[in-house]
Amino acid sequence: MAYGFDLADKTAGDAVRRIAAALLAEAISLARGAPGPGQLHAIRKNIKMLRGLLGLVRSNFPAFRLEDRALRDSARQIAHHREVEVMGATLALIAQTGDERAASRLAEALSPAEAAPTALRADLDTLAQALATIAGRCGQWQFGGSDFGALEDGLRRTWSRCRSELRHLRKGHDDAALHRWRGHIKAHWYHARLLQPIWPEMMAPHIAAADALGELLGNHHDLSELHARLVQSQKTMPEARALARRCAKRQAQAEREIFRLAERLLAEPAKSLAARWRSWWRLWRG
Repeated sequence: MAYGFDLADKTAGDAVRRIAAALLAEAISLARGAPGPGQLHAIRKNIKMLRGLLGLVRSNFPAFRLEDRALRDSARQIAHHREVEVMGATLALIAQTGDERAASRLAEALSPAEAAPTALRADLDTLAQALATIAGRCGQWQFGGSDFGALEDGLRRTWSRCRSELRHLRKGHDDAALHRWRGHIKAHWYHARLLQPIWPEMMAPHIAAADALGELLGNHHDLSELHARLVQSQKTMPEARALARRCAKRQAQAEREIFRLAERLLAEPAKSLAARWRSWWRLWRG
């Protein structure tokens, strides 16, 4: 499935319906399939890509709030199961601390209990039905605006939010604020990916930088979650104290990298970025 606009699409609305239908079909197929490694991640990724797509046209999509809420609620059906997977990956960070014995003990102590297979199957079936209901409406979605005008407000709104939050974060922040900011960075990343065909060679570095920033923020969040669990474990597991210090050090390093990259990526005002991409869109469309 090509996650991007295409010259074969007569209008931006046609493109949104086409991409949305493909994402929904893939997510439904995954949800109805047998549970396996990477399945939950792939389903949630498709839902996030779809929400990113709808966010790009939100100002010209009357049903945006209805459909965005429906997608958000559907993803919650597998949230707990995905958290188990994520915690497993986060616990792997312990192994990088250099103390394998302590890492093994903590991983065993902190690993969350997995849900019964029957519960996972039931939640996947519920999710598949919810997505099928959205898919049934997808072909009737109507959009205002014309050509790039259907997308521009959503693009500018998200980019402006990324920039304004960067200014606030520079003044002071906590881990939760950085995690919320990641959602807006990821949304812009999806927008840039959708628009990559307008000039692939120029868009590719921008997309790569946005992706790198999102990954850094994701790693920071994982370290934050791990650090909190290590601190909680200090009373019963003395070795957790040293690991918590190492975790905090890696978080601080990640923050420095985050702000260095963000200052460069987000240097351009939203009005200027949108004008430049609008001109590329028009040349691409001919």
